[in-house]
Amino acid sequence: MTMILTGNEIERERANGRITIEPFTPEQVNPNSYNFRLGKTLRVYQDMPLDARTMNAYEEIEIPDDGYVLEPNRLYLAHTIEVLGSEHYAPTFAARSSVARLGLFINLSASLGDIGYTGQWTLQLYSMNRVRVYPGINIGQMMWWRPQGEIVLYEGKYQGAVGPRSSDIHVDFDKQFARQRFPGLAASIEVSEVGPKFAELARANGDFRVPSAFCVPAGEFVDALSDGQRAELADAFADLKATVGAFFTDAVERIEKIGGQVRLPEDARTLLRARLNEVFKDPRTDVAVRSSGLDEDTEGSSLAGVHSSILGVRGADAVIAAVEQCWRSHYEAPAVAARVRAGDFDPTPRLAVIVQRMVHPRIAGVAFTGLDGAADQRVSIEYVEGLADELVAGVAVPRSTDSDQLGAEPAPDDDADGPALRQVVEMVRALRERHGHDVDVEWAVDADGPHLLQVRPLTATRGQRNSVPEPVAQTHQLYFDDLPPTFHLGDVAGVYGSYVAKRGPAHRMAHDCGVSVGAGWILQFNGRGLRDATTADALRAALAGGSAECVLDLGDTLRQIVVPKEEVLDRLAMTAGGDGSTLHAAVVRDFIRGDLGVISRRAGDGLIVEYTPEGLMALNRGTAGGETIVVTDLDRGFDAAGNVVAAPSGTALLTHLDEIARFTTAMHAKHGPVTIEWVFDGGRLYFVDYSVLGGDDAVVLARGEVCISPGTASGPLLRLDDDALLRRLSIGPAVSIDKSQDVSEHDGLARILDQVKAYDEKPIICAARPYAVLSVLIDHVAGFVFDQGSALGHLAILLREAGVPAVTAAGVTGTAAVISDGTVATTGHKGD
Repeated sequence: MTMILTGNEIERERANGRITIEPFTPEQVNPNSYNFRLGKTLRVYQDMPLDARTMNAYEEIEIPDDGYVLEPNRLYLAHTIEVLGSEHYAPTFAARSSVARLGLFINLSASLGDIGYTGQWTLQLYSMNRVRVYPGINIGQMMWWRPQGEIVLYEGKYQGAVGPRSSDIHVDFDKQFARQRFPGLAASIEVSEVGPKFAELARANGDFRVPSAFCVPAGEFVDALSDGQRAELADAFADLKATVGAFFTDAVERIEKIGGQVRLPEDARTLLRARLNEVFKDPRTDVAVRSSGLDEDTEGSSLAGVHSSILGVRGADAVIAAVEQCWRSHYEAPAVAARVRAGDFDPTPRLAVIVQRMVHPRIAGVAFTGLDGAADQRVSIEYVEGLADELVAGVAVPRSTDSDQLGAEPAPDDDADGPALRQVVEMVRALRERHGHDVDVEWAVDADGPHLLQVRPLTATRGQRNSVPEPVAQTHQLYFDDLPPTFHLGDVAGVYGSYVAKRGPAHRMAHDCGVSVGAGWILQFNGRGLRDATTADALRAALAGGSAECVLDLGDTLRQIVVPKEEVLDRLAMTAGGDGSTLHAAVVRDFIRGDLGVISRRAGDGLIVEYTPEGLMALNRGTAGGETIVVTDLDRGFDAAGNVVAAPSGTALLTHLDEIARFTTAMHAKHGPVTIEWVFDGGRLYFVDYSVLGGDDAVVLARGEVCISPGTASGPLLRLDDDALLRRLSIGPAVSIDKSQDVSEHDGLARILDQVKAYDEKPIICAARPYAVLSVLIDHVAGFVFDQGSALGHLAILLREAGVPAVTAAGVTGTAAVISDGTVATTGHKGD
């Protein structure tokens, strides 16, 4: 209980050395206070207004023996003659009642002192009247109070003061604001600003040995971006989403360039320096600068290893550089890929940064509960000598033990690590009990014992095998091999399932029919496997041969990335991040650019074949116009007069018509109306994919024009000239026959949609090509006219399924148009 000391107790504790009063006069002792006297020096501020951020000028006045008159409404800083203080009691002071009755205040709002302060006390004299004061008069009285709770001694800027001290609030100005901007472990925090990693350390700080730390909240990163950088990032991520990662490498280079330009603003640098000085005191202190992503260390995902951690950082300039390096990592390939695979295209930075005292450990490692399933209560430990950074990155080979082994009796004589590891087990069990779920804990042991560096939910059991310490890099044939039950598909589960379920039977059927197919693989790897020479060489050997390029699929939202085969391992490492043990999967398929991209389908008794030298993807996505080979009646044979109509550019395909017809007919017999996709390369045809069509899906050829979709429509004619935009968005696999992703939120497409919706009636769209991305307009337009394009590409099929009339006819102009089963008339004219 807090109690005031009586006069007798003040004398007794002063005699015992627990209270300082120098010089001491017994007659100055009151029933529960001690009278102190006014010193000779007054200090008066010179200039107004006073500024809390800078030292304010003042003059000093010596009080003569015959006294000095204090003017009303003016502040005078004075001091006690006595040196007063205590390391055991809390002091307060007040004016003597006789002084107060003169209308004189001796403090304005600061009557409480700190335990541990010892020195002459500064008084704030403020008078209601003109009052003459004299040096040595009894002006006030000090009381001492017995505190309750643990005592922390004052170490502030006024310690040991002699004479009046003017305000040093400017000394703490940056420190005060730094505390608010960069909260410490004991501060009130918001997880949405500091991230789960720092929040969990703050939560554990009172009960476990957590190295001192503060956080640079995510809001600081947001504020560091300029308006221009925000706009550029928004555009880059919108493009990445709209193209579903097909231009991932280009997009990431653009995003990395923007992220690399972000700098900690000057005011934040000043405050960060102040925070470092306050928290770590010694500028030679080594600190660790680590990310605390707002989406890291959650129950659903750890995002382990995708952001930078910099150890052994010393000095303010180096810490600032390390914070900026962590920020950059948020916009580098591993982090971007991890977010994109999770369907997150938000350009706003969601990354806080932890600045923490560096532990220089004897041993360090990780510990888990529930690693072998929910029923397992063991604590599993992996550790190394020294720092655990190489262990966490999957580079070092750890020692392993668990709570069962550590609990065995008797302990070996050479069990030097045992006592510390048993303390780690106790700490981890306590953390699991507190959290109510299994945990993944990072720790370090020095001379003081175990330190808690990180605690997060266990995101996967060992049975799930999504984290393996040894190097992993294995392949299986995509369409022909069954995967072992331990294979971790992760983000490519959906992509793999769609390929195998649809293309697998077709590729096996093609193989049985003697039709060539491109190779495909499903890969399982971790960071250590990509860095290990033996496993990396085995992976390169498995992918060797076939085409020089391949297509990478890393998830539903990161697909169809075309890369040279020699760069596959580098690209996988780029997206895998720094965590060397986490398992990843990828689908790799040979990409055969070939001499021609080809699409075939049955049309009644005949066959239609479209082709273009710009490639199969261009034909499908509508970014290239196609030439056509028409076989009127397959039963008449390919040599019958007039049965085959082909342009000269299609001569190379004529000798392959039998192969095309045979396999197209076989697939038609099995699935009904289908389009078959091929690549013609070096005189050889390769089957790639197929699409099942709705209904008969007839294609009509008339007067040299192509009726892409039958029917009649009329409306105002709207010409779209955004070819670069439409081409880019169509190359990404956002739109296909059996799967369509809404990309209408892309700024460019949104502008086009606004143009379309501005018409009172549905317009007819006129465009250079049947770009696949134009499918977003199907519900908003009356029809389409294209300068040139494929009748078998994706948009053409979607238009026929939707019953939207469309025709290929070059040179159409005017203000309104009428489409009628393969013909188009306008208020202007139609070119040849």
